[in-house]
This record gives sequence, C-alpha cells and structure tokens, in this order.
Amino acid sequence: MNISVIISVYQNETPQHLDEALDSIWTKQTLKPKQIVLIQDGPVPPPLDEVIARWKSTLGDAMTFIQNTSNLGLTCSLNKGLEVVRGDVIARMDSDDRSTPTRFQLQTDYLKSHPDIDIVGGSIQEFDDEHECLNIRQYPLTHSDALAMIHKASPLAHPTVMMRRRIFDEGLRYNEHYRTSQDIALWFDAITHGYHIANIPDITLFFRSANNVYQRRSKKKAWNEFRIYMKGVFRTSGIFTLKYLYPISRLCFRLMPVSIIKWVYKSPLRKYITEGHSK
Repeated sequence: MNISVIISVYQNETPQHLDEALDSIWTKQTLKPKQIVLIQDGPVPPPLDEVIARWKSTLGDAMTFIQNTSNLGLTCSLNKGLEVVRGDVIARMDSDDRSTPTRFQLQTDYLKSHPDIDIVGGSIQEFDDEHECLNIRQYPLTHSDALAMIHKASPLAHPTVMMRRRIFDEGLRYNEHYRTSQDIALWFDAITHGYHIANIPDITLFFRSANNVYQRRSKKKAWNEFRIYMKGVFRTSGIFTLKYLYPISRLCFRLMPVSIIKWVYKSPLRKYITEGHSK
C-alpha cells in the first residue's frame, strides 16, 4: 500500500512543532509514506516559512506543496489535499502532533488484514511541554462499537486516521459548511454511505495538549458541533431516539464556564461517558 499523508499548517503554528511533526512521519517512520501533501493555509511568518522550505528541499518529489493565497480554514485545505493524493491510503496528521514510529506500519497491516474496514484510527497519548504523558485516550476497536459511541463523542481521533483512497474517489469529502468539527461530519457521512470504521489499540499519536485548549472552545464552535451531532443522529437513528440527549447535554456542557469544562476533561467522568460502552 502506498501512503499519502495530508497535513495543513497556518500562520499561528510553532515552527518547532511543525518540524517535529514532519520528522515523525518521515525520518522516524519504519514505513515511510510515498507522498506528503503539505498545505500552507495562507501567509506564514519567516521562521515557519524556513521550516517549510527546508522540508521541501529534504523531501523533494515526495512532497506535494499547496499554498493558499489566504487562510481558507482546515476543511477547505484538506479537500484541496484530497485532490492531489496519489496513495492507496491517506493518513491524516496535524502540524503540532507527533506520530509514533510504527504508526503507518501498524495501520497498513491492519487494513490489509481487514478489507471490510475503510477508516482506521488508533489510541493517542496526550502530552505537553512539561509532561510526556498526561493521559492515554482509547477509541472503539470495532465498527459496531464505533456506531454505539458516535452519538456520544467522536469514535476516531482525526489526526490518527488512515483512510482508503477509494472512499474519496467515490465522492466522499469534508463538508465545507463546517469550518470546525469537520471530522465528526465526515464520520457520520462515511457511516451513512456504508463505509466501516475501526481503531487499533496501539498508541499511534502523541497529541499535544495546549494549555489554552479550553479557552479556545468558542460558543460558535459549540453550536457548530451541536448541529453536526443532531443531524448525524437523525441520519443514523431517525427521529424517535433518546440519543439526542447526548448532543443536547454536550452543548450545555460546552457553554459552561471554562473552569468546569477543564475539570470534567481531566476527570474520570469524561472517560466513563465516552468509553463506558467497551467496559
């Protein structure tokens, strides 16, 4: 299986973080991708531009570089990347995380042995500048478990996924009506089109936990996420279901004071709600 990786970067990214992200999916991977699609979403400051230029030189033909003249957002940028991928499978990666060295090998091996699975993710290990391991987040291993979870929370960690290219050749795309939470919308679209999703139990990604992550969860994003979940529940379960209680509760939670949100995210309660189905 040939692997294409899609990664988008914009002006607020830390140059060192992008450098580490690219290093993790190229230099340190036991199975290197055939193509890295890097989308520069609008103008970037000189230090970030220097990192991009250095990696363009290092990767040569292995990098496909796309530069947006203005900031279009992640959703549009990812769709631009999908137009130029050449691999049999497409891996997602964020510009401030690090993939584990065996990630691509593990995920391609899984897809080869599970032809019924179209999108596969993995576990993540959260970290910050002071702590290498803040928390380990696991996701449902089977498609049926993912279906049982999706109305509660995302059954996949977006930057860990590897997807078969054919689902996009057949018309699937990120929904450009949503500038945020576009991954949740894609999972609902995939499921309703008959595609199957799953995860491997292995840690595939070191996920950077920013100190201001809770402050960055705006009310606009909360309402956007709410609409995606409500529409998704309707498409997967119809009108008469108690599953609507979860997106409603999620919206109420998102609109709470930051201190409460932060406490819940770091407490066992969140893990119980989102992972309780598999216990």
